[in-house]
Amino acid sequence: DITTVCKMPIWLKNFQSKVFFNENLLKMHCCFLLNAFGTGKYDISVVCVSTRRIQHLNKTYRRDDTPTDVLSFPYHENIEPGTLPSPERQCDYNLGDIILGLPYIYQQCQEERVQLVHRLPILVTHGICHLLGYDHKTPKTTKQMISKEYSILTNYNNTFGTNLKPLTFQ
Repeated sequence: DITTVCKMPIWLKNFQSKVFFNENLLKMHCCFLLNAFGTGKYDISVVCVSTRRIQHLNKTYRRDDTPTDVLSFPYHENIEPGTLPSPERQCDYNLGDIILGLPYIYQQCQEERVQLVHRLPILVTHGICHLLGYDHKTPKTTKQMISKEYSILTNYNNTFGTNLKPLTFQ
């Protein structure tokens, strides 16, 4: 049963009010994805914010004054992609924060005729990859990240009967 898979805390906070979504379903999908990554004993925070807020965060931390769909803030620095952190203290079993610009994501979904419920797992997968040290700064690291996303989403698809692909494949 998918709903009993989650043993780690998923801290989900919704700070926006424009887009309704099923918070329990998103938490369940996050739990599944964390387990698919082999990070089931780590916790994460998923924070849903307004378009204005994610644009502000994007400008502050990435020097890009435009809205975006997802930002990730890793708890552990300099992780090699594919290698889990090895915390010495229980309180350090944290991967970090994933920020979702929900109204911006919803707008993209409307334009692309995609359901929000299908886009969110893709973005959470992308965010977890960043929390685990993957990036898309060079062609080599982009290929590595897309490969990991594709692998995780294939697992997700096989479980939930969907056909999700990394954003770069769409």
